[in-house]
Amino acid sequence: MMVSEEVAVSIGQGMLRVTLAYPSLTRRYRTSTPQLSVDGVDQLVEGWGTHTLAVAAGPHRIAVRLVPPRGEPFGQAEASAVVELGGQTAVDYRASRFHRRGRITIARTV
Repeated sequence: MMVSEEVAVSIGQGMLRVTLAYPSLTRRYRTSTPQLSVDGVDQLVEGWGTHTLAVAAGPHRIAVRLVPPRGEPFGQAEASAVVELGGQTAVDYRASRFHRRGRITIARTV
């Protein structure tokens, strides 16, 4: 898994720490690309693993879907998260074993 570099937080910001994971022994996930969006804006993430994003403090809408090399996107999941000023909110996306909707879990951290 790839881990992103540290991200500096500016005044009025917090951080989202997003982990994108899939079940083992599922080839389709290894060849698919996770697509992350925050508040409807696609974020640049380089594949599976943990990514840290600086965002404005406040409520956000997180969405993930998986884009295979061929075919339609799958594994969609959406959730709301609140990022506190200067804080970090952990967002965990887990793809379903059977290529259905994914699942997002939100946990606030300090």
